Amino acid sequence: MKYIKLIIFFVLFNTTAFSKILDQAIVIIENDVITQIEYQKRLRFILNQYQLTGQQPPQDKEAFYKQVLDHMINKRLQMQFARNNGLEIKEWMIDKSMENMAQRANLSLTEFREKIIESGVNYSVYRENLKEDLISREIQRRVISERIKISEKEIDEFIEHQSHVFKENNEYKISLILISLPETPSINEKISAKKKIDMIKDKFLSGESFASLARNYSDSGNALDGGDLGWRKISEVPEIFLSSLETVGKGNVSNVIETLNGFYLFFLEDKKEMQNVEIEERKVRHILIKKNAIVTDEIAENKLKELKSRIENGESFADLAKAYSDDTMSAASGGELDWSAPGTFVPQFEDKIDQLPIKKISEPFLSQFGWHILEVLDKRKQDNTEIIKRNMARKYLISGRSREVIDAWLIELKEKNFIKYVSENKKKNSRTLEKNNSLKKRWDPFSE
Repeated sequence: MKYIKLIIFFVLFNTTAFSKILDQAIVIIENDVITQIEYQKRLRFILNQYQLTGQQPPQDKEAFYKQVLDHMINKRLQMQFARNNGLEIKEWMIDKSMENMAQRANLSLTEFREKIIESGVNYSVYRENLKEDLISREIQRRVISERIKISEKEIDEFIEHQSHVFKENNEYKISLILISLPETPSINEKISAKKKIDMIKDKFLSGESFASLARNYSDSGNALDGGDLGWRKISEVPEIFLSSLETVGKGNVSNVIETLNGFYLFFLEDKKEMQNVEIEERKVRHILIKKNAIVTDEIAENKLKELKSRIENGESFADLAKAYSDDTMSAASGGELDWSAPGTFVPQFEDKIDQLPIKKISEPFLSQFGWHILEVLDKRKQDNTEIIKRNMARKYLISGRSREVIDAWLIELKEKNFIKYVSENKKKNSRTLEKNNSLKKRWDPFSE
């Protein structure tokens, strides 16, 4: 028996040791690791995306490898933050996101899945990446909600001084590059960052692609997308870029913009004018059942199914909302919410409003607040009423500050968490992340 135990021990030891050799940890993040295999898989996935879209990967391979690793660290930190704060994305949420993407591509969900597989992308990997993206978006939405507070005075001043926003709906296709600074940078760190952003601008003016420069050098969260922010209405353009926006010509880059987070450049790829658009407001009511230690997902969903059945059999929605809804503010009004413009509510709520016919009650659905049923009572067209102006002003002010807030939050997240870059040859076993997270000091798994 003793020899059998000894054999089992050696088998387990050798298997574990062999596994560790094959799957070398290259970065330790709190109680998690990024392994060599994970890194190489991610790298292959990104390179495959370049191939599928017919684009060339960045020529500076060393900078590109480090950019990919930095992006993985940011994602892993956000996933840990999500777990620690009880944030989760259900499978049906991923399915819904894929349905939306399929609709935009004029495909069924099955056709969309087949197209992904035909393109050479592993479907499970695709879903996992999508899940992480959805988690990142939700985390960032919560961070923005907690950190950006807009006063009524700011809205008044915006309406007074930026009234052109309500007369025009210009759209801008913008990309950005950020060279970040630590929370308390030294003079030398600021000088070094400024030299780097000036060098990047010079490279652009000499003919290099802005997207390629972003992938090679930018510290922003969207660097691997070439810094692309997509098409933005003026209300969605980061506030730090606004003063330069009208003076930068299409196809040109801005002057260097200094902030507490670091130095920014933005590139105005394109611009288009649009006429005023009527806004459709919606009047809805809902019943909310929140989860807690006693009320599980199943209990909440079944309770709302029961309430929906009672309403459909003649009981008053308003009376049941007053009796059962955990949204105490709306419950007092029979579950009714104020007239609202698109984008007022969380995505799951907005999706249901868009899908439901008027006077039809939804099936129970889940948001970060809990389980809901809702009914769309009415819709109306409004053309730049005072309420809509104020909502647009608030959205504009929040959107304008959000990028800077998220970049600052990511810097804080890195500084609050234990991060080590582990050298393959175990020189001194590991290297602790410097406070400024400088890319120049990071270990490149392919360089040794």
